[in-house]
Amino acid sequence: MFIHERRYKIVEFLNKVEKAAIEEIMKNFNISKSTARRDLVYLETRNLIKRTHGGALKNKFFDYELTLNEKRDLNLDKKKKIARIAKKFILDGDIIYISGGTTTLELVKILYGCRNLVVFTNAVNILLELINKDVEVRILGGNFRKRTFSMVGQDTIDQMKRFNFNKSFIGANGITVEEGITTPNELEANVDREVVLRSKETFLLADDSKFGAVAFSVICSIDEVDYIITNNEISSNMAKNLKNKNVRVITG
Repeated sequence: MFIHERRYKIVEFLNKVEKAAIEEIMKNFNISKSTARRDLVYLETRNLIKRTHGGALKNKFFDYELTLNEKRDLNLDKKKKIARIAKKFILDGDIIYISGGTTTLELVKILYGCRNLVVFTNAVNILLELINKDVEVRILGGNFRKRTFSMVGQDTIDQMKRFNFNKSFIGANGITVEEGITTPNELEANVDREVVLRSKETFLLADDSKFGAVAFSVICSIDEVDYIITNNEISSNMAKNLKNKNVRVITG
């Protein structure tokens, strides 16, 4: 396991258990005490966890953003499962939007068999994967963010205002009923917010580690999303709250 992958898994672990002693982290990840301490220091400097005497706590709010390369192989099986589910909702003749990210990339990789499909995106990694697909591709311009390989800024938003989408497929870093759908970067959030406004149906693709987390920038409120596609059953309390907001959760 690569260092950045292990550190991401530690954050995931703390998000689930909320707090853990350093010995638990050592045991779960088969690492030494000094390595565990270094990992926790690194994660705290990026506002992903809170260190305590002898351990660490989940940090509900965070603003650190992993690069596309750092995220590419993390939770890959979960992303592939989510992508397979999402693909079922794409029909012949749809005009869809696919935002940047690594889960949405897995969807694009299996985007075969749809006739007269039009795909809009602001992400270069999505564009490159679409080149050999039998679809019409529309790329939105703007300011290029190297961290996410996405176009952002007012130019991107202004171009988008000329179009409407049957369906949009977006990712996120945090999902809560109170804070809504969130992501670390404000520029990315602004683009995705406009996507949601211009979509008849919005599908949020997010693995189970995103539930309960809150990132810096709000994309939209929870009830502005129509579907959340995830890899696992969510808590009964979260499921009830989402149902009350008319958000459908799909796990398979």
